[in-house]
Amino acid sequence: MDQSNQIEEVNIYPTINVILVTFNPVIQDLFDNLSRFCDSVKSVFLVDNSDDSSIREEIKSKTVEYNSIFYLPQKSNDGIGSAQNTAVRWLLDNKYDENDLLLFLDQDSYIETDDLSKLAHHLLFRKRENNNIIMLGATTDSADPEVGTTVVTQIISSGSIISLGDFKKVGYFDEELFIDFIDFAWCWKAQNLGYKIMIDHDVFLHHQTTGELKTVFGKGIDNPDRLYYVYRNLIISLNRYSPSFAFSFGWYRHLFMKAVFQIIVAEKRKRRTVMVLKGIWHGMNGVTGKNNIKESKELLDDWK
Repeated sequence: MDQSNQIEEVNIYPTINVILVTFNPVIQDLFDNLSRFCDSVKSVFLVDNSDDSSIREEIKSKTVEYNSIFYLPQKSNDGIGSAQNTAVRWLLDNKYDENDLLLFLDQDSYIETDDLSKLAHHLLFRKRENNNIIMLGATTDSADPEVGTTVVTQIISSGSIISLGDFKKVGYFDEELFIDFIDFAWCWKAQNLGYKIMIDHDVFLHHQTTGELKTVFGKGIDNPDRLYYVYRNLIISLNRYSPSFAFSFGWYRHLFMKAVFQIIVAEKRKRRTVMVLKGIWHGMNGVTGKNNIKESKELLDDWK
């Protein structure tokens, strides 16, 4: 029996709540994406980290047009993990059914309605086979040659689906990381508790970006300041949640090769070097939260 026929045996229509975090989005693009699926889910929790007051007001006024959207503005931008946790806490505080499904999305991502239902049913079917299957994520590769679902070590949060009760078992996202590797860290924590993460090769996550990502030799060039969070948070996440020494070693090797590429090949080498070194230092010393990376300009001045 193929997977599509097997899924028909799950004779329920899953209740889905979407958790979507925004930060100064392009309003039209955001609501174009929302309109693709908001009528097919129970609710959308739009958690707003925007620091532009005019954008916040426009988002708030637009959400009134949708009965299914709950607008949850944050008092300050404490990162994506904090914003996602805000929505989960709201669900738990308001006694939502723990069998309800949570779908995490970025402001520039969406899943087609038919694929959304497919993703939810695939998760339920896999959980019926093995209750340790806890989260399923859509593929981000439009040319993904594989089919079905496979176990992986981590997935990005955007396009991932999980029951409220299962999320509660693992616990909240690590808010101290602020940005970058929050989703991977959560996956590693779940695996340490004996749960499994899977990717669905049959469901595609549409991801829209403004502008073109710079590449050299086919590899993406990170924003220099973002490198700070990448290095800091990966080191902290591995120290807290790594499944094994071999697993950590593989990631540290990746960090080394990434540093060589980003510093030697890409532009703004001095800035990149400072951000990498600062991220490593803070990661080794457990410095977390939203860091004022502008202070590193003082280090750059010393290099001139």
